[in-house]
Amino acid sequence: MPPYLPRHLAVPAVPAVPAAGSAPSSATSRRSILRGGVFGAAALTAGTAALAAPVAQAAGSIYGQDVSGWQGKVDWAAQAELGSRFAYVKATEGRTFRSSDFDHQYLGAGNAGLARGGYHFARPDSGAPEEQAEFFLNNGGGWTGDGITLPGMLDLEAYSGLPRDYGLSPQEMRDWIMGFSNAYHDATGRRPVLYTSLNWWNDVVGDWTPVNSPLFLASYSSSAPTTLPGRWWAYEVWQYSDSGPFAGDSNVWHGSESEFESFVGDADYHAIGI
Repeated sequence: MPPYLPRHLAVPAVPAVPAAGSAPSSATSRRSILRGGVFGAAALTAGTAALAAPVAQAAGSIYGQDVSGWQGKVDWAAQAELGSRFAYVKATEGRTFRSSDFDHQYLGAGNAGLARGGYHFARPDSGAPEEQAEFFLNNGGGWTGDGITLPGMLDLEAYSGLPRDYGLSPQEMRDWIMGFSNAYHDATGRRPVLYTSLNWWNDVVGDWTPVNSPLFLASYSSSAPTTLPGRWWAYEVWQYSDSGPFAGDSNVWHGSESEFESFVGDADYHAIGI
């Protein structure tokens, strides 16, 4: 197999930046699914992400965030000053959608000193997993062991207007997830991080967890989650708030400093919860 080329490092000549007040770069996002489409006015201002109203930090020492087209331009220096150390940025969705905000968000996070990586919103209804993995890899989702690039994340959740299971049986959904994971692993040597919630995974995927797959768990609570989806017994990242302290969604790393460094930079990293 030819060596993997770090496609996520390609920088376009003129990054696409939406005009102030333009529509978000995807028809649907976690905000419309997990939060019922409601987000505070403090979170967005004329297409530019501002700091949301402060909420209590979750217990931990390594904090981060995830953003998409809903945040637009982000003041990454301010995020770093608040204590954010890593950021996942929406890159792609399905087979054809690429966020017009990805380039400036991804580059901006890196320039501010944050570890950064891309994420792909899974659309099992609109294409083979291998095709979507390749699209993700070609549009921001790659990984190299440079110590600043997060492994790609696969966003698995419901989509407005479609069945929660995308019309797939639990076994068919497992096969789809495994197909994406294998394609990503073949290209980069890493398994993708899997973002999901307890209820969606247990209802749609069931009592199963793919091999060596880091868990990025959405659970909005003041205390760390103890009931986990599938067969995971621990998580890497907990998404604990969609209302600050960071722009977008606020996250916290579950493990130690050395484990975080391994997660970011080691090709042989092993997920702590499976």
